[in-house]
Amino acid sequence: MELIDTHAHLTDPGFDADRSAVIERARAAGVGRIIEIADSPADWPKAVALCRARPAIRCSLGLHPYYAAQYSEGLLAELGSKARLPEVVAVGETGLDYAKTDLAPAVQRRAFEAVLAAARSWDMPVVIHCRSAYPDLLAILAERFPAPPAARRFWGVVHCFSGTPDQAVACARLGFAIGADGPVTYPKNDPLREAFRRVGPDATVLETDSPYLPPQSIRGKRNEPASVPELARRLAEVWGLDVSEAARRTTGNALSLFGLPDAA
Repeated sequence: MELIDTHAHLTDPGFDADRSAVIERARAAGVGRIIEIADSPADWPKAVALCRARPAIRCSLGLHPYYAAQYSEGLLAELGSKARLPEVVAVGETGLDYAKTDLAPAVQRRAFEAVLAAARSWDMPVVIHCRSAYPDLLAILAERFPAPPAARRFWGVVHCFSGTPDQAVACARLGFAIGADGPVTYPKNDPLREAFRRVGPDATVLETDSPYLPPQSIRGKRNEPASVPELARRLAEVWGLDVSEAARRTTGNALSLFGLPDAA
């Protein structure tokens, strides 16, 4: 069964020396498709160019909370224009980060809410970043998305979920997929595994956040999309499923989330 890495940063300079080899290693590992995330305006053209060169890669364009101060109506209009390109399947990542940036929460919320509203008006899924801000995130999502979507399975995905099990369930009930990354494999992360046990395989997508967040087997090294099978194996154990079934269900979620065809 094909696996999909739903969140990678392959245009990162850390891949400049061997990007093609990284993509081929992913394919050899069974990761047939990748969603490239361009989270700053400077990266949008790079992501689109990568997708044009590699049809098995699609992209999401957004404004990370680190760059929320760059937000303007003009920038949002530019994002809207690029979101209509055939290579673009989502908006983001965008969101809230109260741990790793000094930008005021109000500045982050203004940009985040504007991008969320735009993504909904464009009928596109949104890729959400959240770190140490889950109470504010849930309040915003509950206001903007008071019910699960009627025409598709997910409004978007909460990328690299790092909240509590209850917060994971709350996000899933609002119609968001939950992104599982390398930390779900770390030995001391039982609460995170409990979050994924509770939301289950039908609300989970697999993602590497490459080159960041390597799984346990390569902890401390550069991450790659080829790591996705390790995530599938660990979560299959959490769910009591065969790996093939965990792969089938999480891949199905990714296809629905991004509106991808069944065959790459």
